[in-house]
Amino acid sequence: MKGLSSAALVAKNEEPEEFGGYFIINGNERLIRYLILPRRNHVTSLIRPSFSNRGASYTPYAVQIRCVRPDQTSVTNTLHYLSNGSAMMRFSWRKQEYVIPIMLVLKALVGASDKEIFEGVMMQDFNNTFLTDRVELLLRSFKVFTMKTREQCLSYLGDKFRIVLNLPEDWTNAAVGAWLVQKMILVHLDFARDKFRMLL
Repeated sequence: MKGLSSAALVAKNEEPEEFGGYFIINGNERLIRYLILPRRNHVTSLIRPSFSNRGASYTPYAVQIRCVRPDQTSVTNTLHYLSNGSAMMRFSWRKQEYVIPIMLVLKALVGASDKEIFEGVMMQDFNNTFLTDRVELLLRSFKVFTMKTREQCLSYLGDKFRIVLNLPEDWTNAAVGAWLVQKMILVHLDFARDKFRMLL
């Protein structure tokens, strides 16, 4: 069919709008589509059986967002749903993956109370008993950390990530934690309150 005019190609049952580059395999037309990058700043729901291999209570369910900063660098945040009702936030730093309990991130962002988190997730739909149970499990699971304030949560994160982030030694743990939350969690949003609302 090479060298034929458009009219001659249509006469041979070719599609008039076809750009070419398709494949015929066993008599069937096949389309090959490359997924280069997920859409920026857009949440995507995922079901991948491989997520279950990440740990004992991990499920195949997650939501993922590729956040892009104004300088066009990006961070992918993934929120994994666990079978015990909890959720874990995953991100990468220097080609190494890290996972943080979502409750720790929420409290480090704005120092929200349990009531504020509960009402934010439920959004007045208190008749949904499945969701109510999950949020209660989420709140109860965080009690093992014994942290109540935003400052305590930031200090905890800063202490755990200080050696990895390689920030100045004279920074307090809370400052390191604040840098981590600002630079690694939902980086397309500037304000902690906006990040908090999106995570809810």
